Amino acid sequence: MKKIIYIATVAFIGLTSCSEDVLSPVPSNAISDEQIFSDVASAQTALNAGVAYICNYLTFTLGTVMSEVMGEDALMTNGNYGIDTYNWNLYSYTYSQVPGEDPWWFGYANYIWEYDYKGIDVANNIIAYAESLPDGASKDNLVAQAHALRGFMYLRLARLFATTYTSNPEAPGVILHKEPANAASEHLGRSSLKDTYALILEDLDYGRKNCSDANIYYFTPKSCALFMARAYLDMADYTNAAKYASEAASGTFDGSNLMSQAEYQGGFYEPNGEWLMGFEFNQTTSNYYASLPSFYYLAKKAFSADENGKANPADLQYLDTEEEVNYFDEPLYGYSTVRWTKRFRDRFEDTDCRKLFPFYFYEEDGWFTSKFSHKDLFIGDADFPLARIAEAYLIKAECDAHTGGNAKSVLNALQVARGASPTDASLENIYLERRKELYGEGFRLQDIKRLHQGLDRTPDPEHWASVKTLPADSPRFMLPIPDVEMLYNKALTSADQNEYWRK
Repeated sequence: MKKIIYIATVAFIGLTSCSEDVLSPVPSNAISDEQIFSDVASAQTALNAGVAYICNYLTFTLGTVMSEVMGEDALMTNGNYGIDTYNWNLYSYTYSQVPGEDPWWFGYANYIWEYDYKGIDVANNIIAYAESLPDGASKDNLVAQAHALRGFMYLRLARLFATTYTSNPEAPGVILHKEPANAASEHLGRSSLKDTYALILEDLDYGRKNCSDANIYYFTPKSCALFMARAYLDMADYTNAAKYASEAASGTFDGSNLMSQAEYQGGFYEPNGEWLMGFEFNQTTSNYYASLPSFYYLAKKAFSADENGKANPADLQYLDTEEEVNYFDEPLYGYSTVRWTKRFRDRFEDTDCRKLFPFYFYEEDGWFTSKFSHKDLFIGDADFPLARIAEAYLIKAECDAHTGGNAKSVLNALQVARGASPTDASLENIYLERRKELYGEGFRLQDIKRLHQGLDRTPDPEHWASVKTLPADSPRFMLPIPDVEMLYNKALTSADQNEYWRK
């Protein structure tokens, strides 16, 4: 397969999950679905567009950063310390999002919902028109990719817009569209979480069994297996979560299939043997400053930093001058608005290769991370992992701790590979290891939800948001169903809105 490219001219892709004419206008010169799916090559172009929606900045950047800054380890700069907030994810951090989109920076849920459903509609069209394609391995893989894409998108939506499966499987999940959207499409209500996860697993399993592509920029059998393990972990089905985590890791949990410490410290910007699926941000696919890496990195080293990591705030002036190289190593810094608390940084031993917090300017503003880097001096030019074998280790360890397996061996193999001291395999230590291994990759909010934890930012003085604590299972951990969906989808009533935003 060719690498992923953005295709802006795929005419059938709907704007949201609902299907009113006002939301899905069809231009007079639109390409018909029959033309798009007349051959595998054309349908492949559509798939490329669908896969591109996975990491479109209006869903991936917003959703991933949101999932970190709504927790306790990460925070947003408040703009008072030399670098502007630009409003990006500021209102996720402060728990002040709204279901509307005016002004846009308050309503991130609208974009995540819209673009994930765009990807779903691409998948639905490929599946629906598959019969018109000539038979063969290319067609089979294409249809499998579409199923995997749909399952992935629904899993992401369910994690952000619904409560947790273990709270109540019959609680509202998301709206399940399995047919292409058009102006005449049936209006559908929210399906239960039980039905939502059933479709997720069915689709991912189809991809696992039928994807034949070895290109990690697309779905592969092993990445589908890891996404299934992720879903089963949400459901607290530890037997199946461990089964598919083991499949994703090829049954190997001795550390030999993990990236080296040098690769980890090199910055997550290009695939290595541990990546099971990634997205290629390059000069075609990058959203420049809006690409996710832009929000994390500033530099790997500040030459003015003292032994405690404090850099001279006066050196901020050099960030846009030719003198910057005298003060910073790799100073391409993007927005650099996401910071990390000192308490989180101090959880890492000095020998741990994941301790990538090179400096801070003001302790009140938190530490920068250099976990995410870039290929060249080009904003956003950095691939991003969507599935890593390390997650399979963590899932397997957690499942083994619940079922009486050898959790300690699995956990210790990961810790030793990262240069950390082995610990016992208590659930508390496994949960902490998830935070240390996966930080910045968009897992924290879902872990808070599925583990029925509360939010507690009070031990960290860097947190300036007014929301310092939330109880376990708080309705504020769910995003609002967008106003446009509530308005135009006739199958929904005000009771279908998530609790905190009901009017």
